[in-house]
Amino acid sequence: MAKLILMSVLFLTITLPAIAARDENPMRGLKKAILWVILFNAAYTYGVIVWVPRLGFD
Repeated sequence: MAKLILMSVLFLTITLPAIAARDENPMRGLKKAILWVILFNAAYTYGVIVWVPRLGFD
């Protein structure tokens, strides 16, 4: 599980902007991509600080 949290940054760094790029309005798509990446970074930081030490690296 700890490795999944650490590897998720690789997948979502590509996936979130790719999904937002499908928006018809380029400015709205850019705003979505930026918002999603900021929210993901906040959740990822929380996960790395709190969950990864509890799960261990077994």
